[in-house]
Amino acid sequence: MKLAIIGCGEVGRLYARAASAHFEVVLCDSRPAPAARELAAELGLPLHESAGEWLGTVDRVWSCVTGDVSATVADQAGAHLPAGATFVDMSTATPADKLRSAENLSGRGIEYADAVIMGAIGLTGLDTALLVSGAAAAVAVKDFAAIGAPARALDGGRPGDAAALKLLRTVLTKGLEALGVECLVAAEKQGVRDELYRVLADIDTQGLTSFLNAVVRTHLLHAERRSHEVERAVAQLDEAQLPSSVLAGSYGLYERTVASLAQNPPEPGTADSIDSAVTWLLSVSDTDTTVAV
Repeated sequence: MKLAIIGCGEVGRLYARAASAHFEVVLCDSRPAPAARELAAELGLPLHESAGEWLGTVDRVWSCVTGDVSATVADQAGAHLPAGATFVDMSTATPADKLRSAENLSGRGIEYADAVIMGAIGLTGLDTALLVSGAAAAVAVKDFAAIGAPARALDGGRPGDAAALKLLRTVLTKGLEALGVECLVAAEKQGVRDELYRVLADIDTQGLTSFLNAVVRTHLLHAERRSHEVERAVAQLDEAQLPSSVLAGSYGLYERTVASLAQNPPEPGTADSIDSAVTWLLSVSDTDTTVAV
């Protein structure tokens, strides 16, 4: 089985090293870094700098490029891949871009899988979980299993569904990261960081998913009170001359919810379940409740 890995950054090199014991691996990178050349030399792997006729004998492609060039790479590779080959897009491209790539490749008889990395390979390496969707998801999962990489296929998932979930995860994780920076820096300046960890212990005990559902559900009940609390927290950071831009954005969201509650109040009991709470929040997300912040 011949596998081409396109993109030899940290991700590509990790999977290339693992795959070299199970597949006939070929590397491709338009601007190979010294680390890529060293890996190719160490493992005795061919290293190409562009798509070409050499792809005509490839059975699998794992595209490990950045999201902004993923569609271009798919088109370039697809022009040379044989019908029946499988193209696995491991980039962080948008769901729409991945869907378009899948449709284009499918028209050429090439199967497509949308695969995303759910974690930081710099921390967990080959053990980092993968989520896969698209027509070739089962094939991709089997190939990943062969090299010891944990992967799960979305039941009935379309190309782009895995990417959508990855980016939704980013909304939460990167938002928490940004708030974490604001919070811990402020706590350090005020000399209370050790105590802060103690007062966050209830979240550790409850678990993130339960905590997330609880705060979103009760957001409908307590948005106004919480908006005042956030306003005071912003003032505290501003007084300490510390960044508060992420928290200020949170204040804007609370104010929009307060306006929505006044204009389109939910039915009694809506906040009793996360399903009904999210449904109401979605129903007012497109309404014009712009407020001055």
